[in-house]
Amino acid sequence: MSSVGDAPRRVRLNPDVRRDQIVRVAGRLFGERPYSEVSISDITTEAGIARGLLHHYFESKRELYLEVVRAAARAPLGNESAAPVGTPQAWSTVVDSFLAAIERNPTRWMNSVNVGGAERDDEVAAILDEAREIFADQTLVAIGLGDRADEPVVRAFVRAWGGFVQELTVEWVGRGRIDRDRARRTMLATLPILVEHILPLLDDP
Repeated sequence: MSSVGDAPRRVRLNPDVRRDQIVRVAGRLFGERPYSEVSISDITTEAGIARGLLHHYFESKRELYLEVVRAAARAPLGNESAAPVGTPQAWSTVVDSFLAAIERNPTRWMNSVNVGGAERDDEVAAILDEAREIFADQTLVAIGLGDRADEPVVRAFVRAWGGFVQELTVEWVGRGRIDRDRARRTMLATLPILVEHILPLLDDP
């Protein structure tokens, strides 16, 4: 039995679980304070780990910050397959997965949106762009156009729709001017317009 003066034992976690824990803790701290005001000591104290353990997973605060951004940007993308492809059910699968992930952690999503703001950071921009490309791929599969994913014009229009979707989520969880149901219905209503009326124009001579 431990005596009163004994230091609390650190719990040994699976490496993947420990890494995720560090990212979650860092994400909360970076969300509460500017990057410059969050120290490695703040993160290790909050996570209940030694500094050396953190550096076992992340060489620097910068590397950890970029992983926080990556996790936040990818969280709403999910892994659900959109089948049967090209049907309203497939569209709903993508949309519902996206919105559910945002709803589970709206602060994390808003932080990922906001880091793409006024101050240019090429590494952060690349992470956010990669996430938008993944969402475009998921959308193309859902609407039955996965075989046209490499066509620049098709991808451009789907990426543009993705930008519209992002702004919808900001209006929902950021500004509160629309509710979740309106955001969902708008996403599902505009996808058919994209497929049936806009993308066919790309094939016109």
